[in-house]
Amino acid sequence: MDMSKYMGIFRAESEKNIKELSDSLLVLENNPENTEHMNTLFRAAHTFKGMSATMGFKQIVELTHEMESLIDRLRTRQIVLNSSLIDVLLVCVDTLEGL
Repeated sequence: MDMSKYMGIFRAESEKNIKELSDSLLVLENNPENTEHMNTLFRAAHTFKGMSATMGFKQIVELTHEMESLIDRLRTRQIVLNSSLIDVLLVCVDTLEGL
């Protein structure tokens, strides 16, 4: 199936999800207990993963899957959000933007 006709939609939605990821991380940097932004962060990664899978973008799927797993561990308090994890997630967002 030719997915090129959906590329414009994918790009627009990707930009939206990248902004949500970035904005949520910036809020969480100052307030790591903010569950609303933690949930927004998770949903944006999950949505981006699904869109990318539909388009066949394997690298994006793999990265967003790893991000989603990490964020889920943060949401369920298996690990604690700190500045190092924020930095890692921001690098992931930058990488997604480049992909």
